[in-house]
Amino acid sequence: MKRWIWALVLVAEMAVLAAPTWADITLRDDTGNDVRLSQPAQRVISLAPSLTEVLFYIGAGDQVVGADEYSNYPPQAENITRVNNYAAANYELIVALKPDVVVAWQSGNGDKIIQRIRQLGIPVFVVETRKLEDIPELFLRLGKLSGHSPEAEVKAQAFRDRLEGLRNNFSTKRSVRTFYQIWDEPLITLNREHMVSSVIELCGGTNVFADAVPLVPYVNIESVVAADPEVIIAGGSQEEKPHWFDHWQQWDVISAVKNQHVYLIPADLMQRHSARILEGAEMMCRYFEQARG
Repeated sequence: MKRWIWALVLVAEMAVLAAPTWADITLRDDTGNDVRLSQPAQRVISLAPSLTEVLFYIGAGDQVVGADEYSNYPPQAENITRVNNYAAANYELIVALKPDVVVAWQSGNGDKIIQRIRQLGIPVFVVETRKLEDIPELFLRLGKLSGHSPEAEVKAQAFRDRLEGLRNNFSTKRSVRTFYQIWDEPLITLNREHMVSSVIELCGGTNVFADAVPLVPYVNIESVVAADPEVIIAGGSQEEKPHWFDHWQQWDVISAVKNQHVYLIPADLMQRHSARILEGAEMMCRYFEQARG
């Protein structure tokens, strides 16, 4: 009888030794808030499409139980329960999904939504990535939160290598004056603090509204004419191309219009802080080369 008891004890001890052990995770987010988890999060809610993309990219897609209205990539993300849009969040649904952590975008989600979720007792990891060079670190931090550090490290290094290749090929070439348009009525652009400006600089360009205030300034056509960009790039789909192009054709005093350097890059490839931003960067760099040529 004693033999069976000792055998059971031995099996139990071996099971404990074989089970994965996790140290407490403590990570400081971009607002200076420390997020503490007892183990990697198995249930994650993403409040921004770029963060959803990154979670899938590093292998944590199956752990995403809730996402914002605009999370549409990869295609699997479209099947995730929707918990918020740019203006509001469904707090009852967020609580019901029992997330281990919520990942949020500071300038996109705002303090009102973020603080309310914290008041509900749910850990919130807030991101505010502004530079291309910061994206690999975002991979690493979300990898640590979700238990995918090895995959995140590989993806981070691949991003760094691709980014460095673009920088070496384009950043020192003749500067190209660039106007980046995110909307036409009213006319809206982005200043130097937005990551799109980092992409423009990477390709050897200059954002003609880099010094504008605020982050997303409204401008008028007279100021664009005065800046005389050599390239105009609009964020939009190919279906919107005729609309964007027709808008600019009446302003042929602008070098970009006169020389037919008005281009379109899908907004998802330029305005999301994810791996796909380098696809948008490669397109922009090619357009600048055409303008130089």
